[in-house]
Amino acid sequence: MSSRKQSLLETALALFLEHSYANTTIQMILDQSGVSKGTFYKFFSSKEDCLYSIIDQRMQEDVFIRKELEQNHYTSDYALLVDQIAIPMSGPDKERVWELYWTGFYAGEINSAKLAKVHLNWLSTRLIQVYGKDISLYANEGAILCYGILHQIANTSRSLNTQKPVWSEVVPKVLTYIEVILRTMHQRNEHIFDVQSLYFLNADERNHDHGLDIDKLLEELDEFNKIVQKSKESTSLKQLSKGLLALLQDKEDLNIPVIEVVLQAFHKEYKSSAFHSEANRLTEACWWYLELVKHHN
Repeated sequence: MSSRKQSLLETALALFLEHSYANTTIQMILDQSGVSKGTFYKFFSSKEDCLYSIIDQRMQEDVFIRKELEQNHYTSDYALLVDQIAIPMSGPDKERVWELYWTGFYAGEINSAKLAKVHLNWLSTRLIQVYGKDISLYANEGAILCYGILHQIANTSRSLNTQKPVWSEVVPKVLTYIEVILRTMHQRNEHIFDVQSLYFLNADERNHDHGLDIDKLLEELDEFNKIVQKSKESTSLKQLSKGLLALLQDKEDLNIPVIEVVLQAFHKEYKSSAFHSEANRLTEACWWYLELVKHHN
């Protein structure tokens, strides 16, 4: 990602947080960032597209954090899930960014249905893994309720100027109540949401627009690989770079389990290399792409 585009995203986010998304204009972003209108439209088609890019970037970071946490030792899958929800929410500005996202989603200000579906599908899958297949028919509703409760807790705390929630303590309590609701729904064989909403959550995507340009990602990986191959980095790093690129280039027959193993090794090996920063960004983008592919299939 170009430094100019990243600067625009950071400026826009600061303005959205200060003035709200609805009250921030493109001209305000231009004035604050000092770039021309042409430069803005080179990267974004609209203010909504700019916000979408901000949220998409944060989602990539969250997916990356969750995958990193999977490498740690936890006493239970439930304990892992708690951290997978709580830790991303505890990062700098994360709470405010998700406030922008969910507020815009509920108000219909932004067309974020695809991002919402990926986020909700991830949590519904994790709820099934933690609480069992008995609740699978109701897991999507559990995910909606869980994120909705957490959003309202954050919103209420901010509105009343009370102490910021400690998410590592709040999330387990919310999950406890979500489990009770899911068990009750299963026992009564009833849903909370209407058929149309459930269809949207469970239906396959109608097209292949995953919200991430895989061709662009492959171009960036290819360029990264060429630079690494010419560098003085170790043979293992060069092999991982080349191998990851080859696996992702086979778009028609992605071997996701193998790619995930290689991606974990790729990230681990590059932590101490001179290419750490770029490798980290590419790793986040790759994890995000794999998440989107999983939820599409």
